[in-house]
Amino acid sequence: MKHYTPLCDAIVTLLDPLIEIAIHNIEQNKIIYINGKLSKRSIGDPSLLDRSSLSNLNKEVYAKMNFDGRLIKSISIKLDEEHILCINCDISIFTKMQELSSALMQTNKQPESLFKNDWQEKLNISIHSYLQTHNLSFEHLSQSQTKELIKHLFELGAFNEKNAADYIAKSTKLGRATIFKYLKEWRNK
Repeated sequence: MKHYTPLCDAIVTLLDPLIEIAIHNIEQNKIIYINGKLSKRSIGDPSLLDRSSLSNLNKEVYAKMNFDGRLIKSISIKLDEEHILCINCDISIFTKMQELSSALMQTNKQPESLFKNDWQEKLNISIHSYLQTHNLSFEHLSQSQTKELIKHLFELGAFNEKNAADYIAKSTKLGRATIFKYLKEWRNK
C-alpha cells in the first residue's frame, strides 16, 4: 500500500483541512494508513466496516455524520482483495456558504416611486432580457450581434431619452460615432 500513500498525502496537503484519507486492511479489520484531521482516528483503529457489503462496493459518493456533527461526503474504493481506500471530505463549510449566499441574495422589490424615472435601469433590463432571450453573453457579443442589440433598443425607443446614446455606447463598448451611424441608417429607412 506504500505506493498509494504519496498520492494520498498530496491530496490531503492540497485540500487540508477538508480532507481525510484512510486505507483499511479488510482481513485485519483495521486502519493501516490515515492522513487528515476529520475523524480523530489513528492507524491500528478498527475499520468498523461491514465485510459482507464489501463485495457490493462501488464508487458511489455517500454522506456521513462526523463525531462533531459536521456533514462529511465520502467515497470508498476497493484497491485490491485486501484493501479499501476511503476519502472523506468535510462539506459543512459549503453548507454554511450556501446559507450565507442565500441570505445575501435575498432582496426585496425595488421601491417603484424611487426608480420610476430611472431609464438606465429600464435600459439595463431591456439589454439583458434581449441577451437572455437570444441566448447571448454580454461579454462575448460579436460586432453583428451588438448591432442587432442596438437595433432592438432603437425599436424600443431607448434613444428617446436624453444622453441615451452616450450611455448605450459606454454599456456596449462602442464609440458614439458608431452608435450615431447606426441610428442614421435606421432612421433613414
